[in-house]
Amino acid sequence: MKFYSVEVEQREELGPYTLLEYRWSLGPVRPGQFVMARAAGYPATLDPFLARPFSFYDYDGKMASLLFEVRGRGTALLDLASTMEVTAPLGNGFRIDPGLGRAALLGGGIGVAPLKILSRSLDAAGIPHDVFLGFADASPAAVAADFPGAGVATMDGSAGTPGTVLDAADSLEGYGAVYACGPNPMLAAVKRAARESRLCQLSVEERMGCGNGSCNGCVVPVRGGDYIRSCIEGPVFHADVLAW
Repeated sequence: MKFYSVEVEQREELGPYTLLEYRWSLGPVRPGQFVMARAAGYPATLDPFLARPFSFYDYDGKMASLLFEVRGRGTALLDLASTMEVTAPLGNGFRIDPGLGRAALLGGGIGVAPLKILSRSLDAAGIPHDVFLGFADASPAAVAADFPGAGVATMDGSAGTPGTVLDAADSLEGYGAVYACGPNPMLAAVKRAARESRLCQLSVEERMGCGNGSCNGCVVPVRGGDYIRSCIEGPVFHADVLAW
C-alpha cells in the first residue's frame, strides 16, 4: 500500500474531535470512502507501526479533511503532527441514486464524519436531505455546528432532543434513502427503523489493521453465515446484506 506525505494545512478542534485538512489532488474522493493515515516518520521510526483508518470528512476537489477523536497512541501522535502520511481513498462508499427522492443522513458520535462529504455530494446532485446527529452529551455535539439545520439528540439531554439519533429523526417514513454511520447497535436500530426505505446504506466502524484486506481483522457478519471485510467490500454496506 502506497503512502503519500502531506502537510497538515489546518487543524481545528470541534468539541473533543480534531479536524485536520490537507491538500489532495491524486484522484477523486467518494463519500463513505476512508483513508489510512499516520504521523510522518515511517520507516525511520515505527511509532506508530500501523496506520489508522479515518472516513473522509469533506473534500472540495482541492482540500481533504479528516475528523477523529484521540483514543490511543496513533491518534495522539496524529493530533500533534504537522506532516502525515496518507493513502489514496480506499473502500466502497455510499451509492447516490437521484431517483430515490428525499434522503435521511444519520450519524452517531464520531460516526458523523462521512456525512459531511455525503451531504456535499447530495447537494451537488440536487437531492434534498435531512441530517440527524446523536451524541452522548453536549461536548461532542459541538460538531453539529458544521451541519446547519441538523436535528441533534444527546443521551443525557444536555443538547437537542433527549435520547438517541432516532429520537432526533422521530420517523424515517417517507425517505427514499437512508444513510447512516455509527456504532453497530445504532446501525442495527437504523436498519430496523428504515425497513420501508427503498435504499438503506450503513457505514460500519470496524477496527482495521491493514486497510488492504490481508489481515481479516475488520470482518462483519453477513446473511448466510459468512463474513466479509469492511476495508474491501465496505465500509459501506446495504443494510440487507448485514446479519444484524
